[in-house]
Amino acid sequence: MGFLKFILTVLIIYVTIRLVWRFFGKAILAWMGKKAMQRVQRSFESRMGANGNPFGNTQQQQTQQSSKKSSQPLEKKTVGEYIDFEEID
Repeated sequence: MGFLKFILTVLIIYVTIRLVWRFFGKAILAWMGKKAMQRVQRSFESRMGANGNPFGNTQQQQTQQSSKKSSQPLEKKTVGEYIDFEEID
């Protein structure tokens, strides 16, 4: 008797879920999609920061970095001497 009661309960729950999904499925999916888009938008805005730049560098920081680069002289590094190899037949 207990097993039959369990099977009947599972069957009722299954049929109820199918009916609810049939009538409200589209609305539930639209609501879930809207919530997911809001979460993605919040995540994107938090990554963008206050200045709207996703990398966090402001225009001022970039100009300061470029001015530092231009004030330093370029160094020429000597790696080694050039050797020209010839083929031997």
